[in-house]
Amino acid sequence: MSRFGDPRNLIMLLGGGFLVGFGTRYGNGCTSGHAIMGLSLLSFGSLVATVSFFLGGLLVSNLVLPALMTL
Repeated sequence: MSRFGDPRNLIMLLGGGFLVGFGTRYGNGCTSGHAIMGLSLLSFGSLVATVSFFLGGLLVSNLVLPALMTL
Protein backbone atom coordinates (compact mmCIF):
# COMPACT_ATOMS: atom_id res chain seq x y z
CA MET A 1 0.00 0.00 0.00
CA SER A 2 1.20 3.47 -0.82
CA ARG A 3 2.24 5.65 2.09
CA PHE A 4 0.54 8.59 0.33
CA GLY A 5 -2.83 6.92 0.79
CA ASP A 6 -2.66 7.30 4.55
CA PRO A 7 -4.76 10.34 5.53
CA ARG A 8 -2.21 11.43 8.15
CA ASN A 9 0.56 11.50 5.55
CA LEU A 10 -1.64 13.42 3.13
CA ILE A 11 -2.38 16.05 5.76
CA MET A 12 1.33 16.38 6.55
CA LEU A 13 2.19 16.74 2.84
CA LEU A 14 -0.47 19.40 2.32
CA GLY A 15 0.55 21.24 5.48
CA GLY A 16 4.21 21.13 4.48
CA GLY A 17 3.40 22.47 1.02
CA PHE A 18 1.42 25.32 2.54
CA LEU A 19 4.27 26.19 4.90
CA VAL A 20 6.82 26.19 2.06
CA GLY A 21 4.63 28.51 0.01
CA PHE A 22 4.03 30.79 2.98
CA GLY A 23 7.73 30.91 3.82
CA THR A 24 8.64 31.71 0.23
CA ARG A 25 6.23 34.61 0.19
CA TYR A 26 7.18 35.82 3.68
CA GLY A 27 10.93 35.59 2.99
CA ASN A 28 10.67 37.46 -0.34
CA GLY A 29 12.10 34.53 -2.29
CA CYS A 30 12.70 30.84 -2.29
CA THR A 31 15.39 29.08 -0.31
CA SER A 32 17.55 28.31 -3.33
CA GLY A 33 17.21 31.88 -4.60
CA HIS A 34 18.47 33.29 -1.32
CA ALA A 35 21.21 30.69 -0.99
CA ILE A 36 22.57 30.86 -4.53
CA MET A 37 21.90 34.35 -5.85
CA GLY A 38 21.69 36.29 -2.60
CA LEU A 39 24.88 34.85 -1.14
CA SER A 40 26.78 35.35 -4.41
CA LEU A 41 25.82 39.04 -4.22
CA LEU A 42 27.03 39.11 -0.58
CA SER A 43 23.58 40.06 0.68
CA PHE A 44 23.44 40.01 4.48
CA GLY A 45 19.68 39.43 4.38
CA SER A 46 20.17 36.33 2.24
CA LEU A 47 22.81 35.05 4.64
CA VAL A 48 20.41 35.43 7.56
CA ALA A 49 17.60 33.82 5.54
CA THR A 50 19.75 30.86 4.46
CA VAL A 51 21.02 30.17 7.97
CA SER A 52 17.45 30.45 9.27
CA PHE A 53 16.19 27.99 6.64
CA PHE A 54 18.80 25.42 7.61
CA LEU A 55 18.27 25.85 11.35
CA GLY A 56 14.50 25.66 10.93
CA GLY A 57 14.84 22.49 8.87
CA LEU A 58 17.12 20.89 11.44
CA LEU A 59 14.81 21.75 14.33
CA VAL A 60 11.69 20.52 12.59
CA SER A 61 13.26 17.29 11.35
CA ASN A 62 14.77 16.44 14.74
CA LEU A 63 12.12 17.72 17.16
CA VAL A 64 8.75 18.27 15.51
CA LEU A 65 8.62 15.43 12.99
CA PRO A 66 9.37 12.63 15.49
CA ALA A 67 6.64 13.98 17.77
CA LEU A 68 4.16 14.08 14.87
CA MET A 69 5.01 10.55 13.80
CA THR A 70 4.02 9.17 17.21
CA LEU A 71 0.47 10.54 16.94
